[in-house]
Amino acid sequence: MTKSGLKTRDFQWWSGKNGALIRVQSKAARDYGKWLEGRPEVESFETGKALELERLPHVSPTDIRKLYFQTQWCSDFYIKFADGHIGIRELAPSSALDKQAEVEKLELSRRYWAAMNITDWKVVLAL
Repeated sequence: MTKSGLKTRDFQWWSGKNGALIRVQSKAARDYGKWLEGRPEVESFETGKALELERLPHVSPTDIRKLYFQTQWCSDFYIKFADGHIGIRELAPSSALDKQAEVEKLELSRRYWAAMNITDWKVVLAL
């Protein structure tokens, strides 16, 4: 999960599944997106799916810093599967999982999407 509007170098490619040019902010996200492109169970996907600030008050704030609830965040991948269900994938560097800030961001994402009735939420480790 990343902050919305960060100025970074974009990586892009053409997605046949989405019929559009896909932009991401890291090589790891590009590689994961290309992997999704080849998966038959994936119908389509979005990158940088914004969490709606007005829905954040419905998320439990326990053990998550208050500032995170005032920040515009984007989930890395919002995936529509062929069977109709939705999944969320957040990329996280394995080296950052011992940092409280990273764990809080991931937990905020998980709680947000659970409140939206999306329970297929996973972390993809970026090595």
